[in-house]
Amino acid sequence: MARSDVKSQSGSVEFAQSQKSHVVAKEVMESRNRAVSAINAADIHTCDLTSLMELQRLLRHGSIFGRWQSPRAWLPIADNCSTDIHLRRRIVYFLPIMYQQLVEKEDRISERAAFELNESQPRIDSPVRRLVNGAVETLTRYLILCRVAPVGIGPKGKGRPLDPSSIARIARSPMPRLLALGLEKHLSRVGSSWLGHGFLRHIEVSNLRQLPRAKYAELDVELKRVRMLCDQGLWIDGPDVDKAGISVTSVSGPFEPVEPERQIDPFRPLPDEYVGEMGRKSIWLIKELAPSLLSLGGEIARIWADSDDESLSPAGVAFRRNQALQDALSAHQWQNLLGQPISDPPFRLVGRNLGKGRVNSKRNRESDEGANQWKPKTFIHVIHLLKTLQMAHFFVVGLSMGARKSEIVTLDRECIQYAKDGIPYASGRTWKLVDRHDGAIREWVLPEMAILAIEQQVRLIRIVDQIGTARPKRGGRSMLSLEGAPKHLWAEIGGGRSNRTAALRNTSSALRSFARSIEMTPDPDDQGIAVHRFRKTVARLGALAITQAPKVLKDVFGHKSIEMTLYYILADENLQADIQKVARELRVMKAKESVEIIVAAEDEQDQKTYGGLGGQAAQMIDTAIKVHRDRLHRRGDIWGAESAYELAEILTLQGKAWQFVRPGVICTKFPGTEVGPCNKNKGAPEPARCQSHCRHRLEEAFLRGDVDASICEAVKAFNEAGDRGDELMQALWAAQVKVNINRFADIGRKWMGDASVRKIVQQAAEERAEIVVNGA
Repeated sequence: MARSDVKSQSGSVEFAQSQKSHVVAKEVMESRNRAVSAINAADIHTCDLTSLMELQRLLRHGSIFGRWQSPRAWLPIADNCSTDIHLRRRIVYFLPIMYQQLVEKEDRISERAAFELNESQPRIDSPVRRLVNGAVETLTRYLILCRVAPVGIGPKGKGRPLDPSSIARIARSPMPRLLALGLEKHLSRVGSSWLGHGFLRHIEVSNLRQLPRAKYAELDVELKRVRMLCDQGLWIDGPDVDKAGISVTSVSGPFEPVEPERQIDPFRPLPDEYVGEMGRKSIWLIKELAPSLLSLGGEIARIWADSDDESLSPAGVAFRRNQALQDALSAHQWQNLLGQPISDPPFRLVGRNLGKGRVNSKRNRESDEGANQWKPKTFIHVIHLLKTLQMAHFFVVGLSMGARKSEIVTLDRECIQYAKDGIPYASGRTWKLVDRHDGAIREWVLPEMAILAIEQQVRLIRIVDQIGTARPKRGGRSMLSLEGAPKHLWAEIGGGRSNRTAALRNTSSALRSFARSIEMTPDPDDQGIAVHRFRKTVARLGALAITQAPKVLKDVFGHKSIEMTLYYILADENLQADIQKVARELRVMKAKESVEIIVAAEDEQDQKTYGGLGGQAAQMIDTAIKVHRDRLHRRGDIWGAESAYELAEILTLQGKAWQFVRPGVICTKFPGTEVGPCNKNKGAPEPARCQSHCRHRLEEAFLRGDVDASICEAVKAFNEAGDRGDELMQALWAAQVKVNINRFADIGRKWMGDASVRKIVQQAAEERAEIVVNGA
């Protein structure tokens, strides 16, 4: 879409997104209301299986026993395994291996028996299968109860049902893990004594201690929720553990060794060299290769449309397409944006099968060799290049936004918007700190390269939508007819013939494949590349390069408090060391720049005193330059290129001194050895109390215009107040003149030619002399 079109439709797109969010929230609420009207929440844990499945259907979570299904619109950022959860498999997954094998054995026996029995004979499940089905039924009841009853815990969700995404998370991990503990107790007694009804009630503290410590927190929350429901009379299968939860420890009995806490490796910033190399290669793909590749993709889409003849068999259509494709590949001229031929890429583009364990076969070796040779020879190679280009777009956009995975993968094809002042931004959704299951709309300001990447990605994804398999499928309904026009910006290109146009979910796998495709490691710094590492990289670069970085990053990341942003910056010890190193280097470079400005002004006989620098520290630097020159002269050396840097290190104590007080104002005081008006004691300077007459204050030249204009306005207001006889206002404006008159020596000399300024300065000198006399 053209930029002007996007700009004109920005308001309507945002309104449409808001309307869609409202529709989803309404659907969730209406489904809950239907279930509540059908049954009392207190009866959910005792109703029969038929009624239970009817409740699940009313809640729009499917009607298949043991499957918890959710509409995709309710979980827009979830993986497919979260929208269709096989509850039985999740419970069995958390059982010990011996019991997993027991359940699998009983399932095979049951399937064989069902095949051999006649339909007229009743099917009798084994005790093991009945126990597993009982656990699945318990989990289903619990999930339904969480959808309709006030089960929320915490200040935000207390007294409210859980949203579909929270319930999907519970259905995948904490509750199946807890039910597996209870089911294990039953399975251990099959064929002997009967343990009794229920599953959670048989869990003991010793069982919980065997779990990984990383799971303690979420299990503790779920156990608290179960106990709360038991106290309210909404649940009967409660755990037999102490009120303190799983943090209870025994006070007697044999010593139980504590499992060592698993060390979690937090996401780290990407190395600078890695970002530079991947950025360089991505920009070449976006700016040089993309125009020609997208042109070829459009030609392939046209071939696919023209050759889809229903009078031919699928094999006949495929043959016709392959012939036309080979002609198109042979005739295609690979050119960059300027029309220059692309004879060979500046780096090697690796084939699609590298790193998958199949490259040793003859067929795959030939496929890889074809993909590595410029130019592409097959349809698969073109698809591989399209996927590589998409991930180059993804890399640039991800670094530009610093977004979370959920925020970047849900961008749609109309996400680019323009503010009234013409600044482009991406409009999307965020979920992390929003108390709504459908998230909230937020905006990210984008640089030019990210705008280009998204615009090209829109064109790329529309081309991919039109390119199906070479052999067309007959008699089936297309995804377009089932779900309407797709809106997702990123697709599973090359992820298989059946899901090539599906929305991208597994970003880590796609990024790793992209790294291999451009001959880079998928594990920089011994950690896999992932979207959240982009976020940490932005935090690192911002902290190193931006003034007031925490505040800027807080807005970029969408954090609610500055503490969250500081965690990103300070959690990495290496980053702290880098920040200190860069800060020292910046101090030395600023001092070097100041020295060079004064030296250049002397050589060129500039009329501006000290090259335009201000503050009494400018005179100190000028004196230091003369002393350093004399020292060099006594050694028989002359002022050279390294002299300014050498003096800068002396002036800043190798980067330990010089503090940036405010834009354009620098404190050159040595901490711990020098004092000034801001701090009467020898210690660190206090920027909030910086005074213009301090001998350690240095001011940059860009402030000259502001100082000159301030004196001019103050003198004018001083004279006007004198004409009115307003002595109070005269004293106010006189103070403004006194503050600014000595900030820049040449500007002060210029204004001393004004009678009003001379009067103000003379009066100030007399007041100081009187103070000295009285003090003596």
